[in-house]
Amino acid sequence: MVAIAFLSWIEWGQHMFVSGMNPALGAAFMITTMIVAVPAAIETFVWLGTLYKGNVHYTAAMMNALAFVAMFVIGGMSGIWMASAPVDMYLHDSYFVVAHIHYVLFGGSLFGIFAGITYWYPKMFGRMMNETLGKIHFWITFVSFNCTFFPMYILGMAGHMRRIYNPQQYDFLTPIIPINEFISISSFVLGAAQFLFLANIVWSCFRGAKAIDNPWHANTLEWTTPSPPPQGNWRGTVPIVYRGPYEYSSPEVAEDFLPQSQSIEHSPAAPD
Repeated sequence: MVAIAFLSWIEWGQHMFVSGMNPALGAAFMITTMIVAVPAAIETFVWLGTLYKGNVHYTAAMMNALAFVAMFVIGGMSGIWMASAPVDMYLHDSYFVVAHIHYVLFGGSLFGIFAGITYWYPKMFGRMMNETLGKIHFWITFVSFNCTFFPMYILGMAGHMRRIYNPQQYDFLTPIIPINEFISISSFVLGAAQFLFLANIVWSCFRGAKAIDNPWHANTLEWTTPSPPPQGNWRGTVPIVYRGPYEYSSPEVAEDFLPQSQSIEHSPAAPD
């Protein structure tokens, strides 16, 4: 993360490849922009490595988290194209750039926010969000998001410019106007789907199932507090920490998780 932050600080020149900068300076910015992909890829492999051979539960929160990784990777891969100055000369200020930035920032942050809200909702409000409605919202959002922004890559490759109010005035854009119409319809569906998420938040706050202290079977201390936490977080005594926060599939217990504050003496023994 430090490497990504530092390299992002010195690769801003990639946005100015068509400004007439010195080619030597452009080559330096091109190299630093491409190098950003290395720590970003390492970070992605860390996420995927955490899931590898794990007991993954496909809840609405996890599905949104996985979508975040997928959308981030698609956006990041397209960013490598624009890091190359000769390619960026053609793609600059086109819809390819719009697709790239929305996959990274909109797709990445949006699905991450959905995952975070769904995951922390029971701890914040003491009630569970409706899982069925959450999955319906996820699938509509996931499909409509990709139908909205992935075709923009095609538009960009065809030379469709950004910041254009009427593409019909250009003859070379006329054949791809149906793609624009498809994008518009998909974007309306994407926007409408968010009302499902808002409805789920409001409805669950009053009618959602009561949340137990640890509905996700997490190991970290915040899930040992009541839901929602009272003043001071814990009732009575502060828990004792016996181990690290990532003791999953421990051979010492029968369950798949082993909370930090749970002593082995009070845990069911693992079968022989």
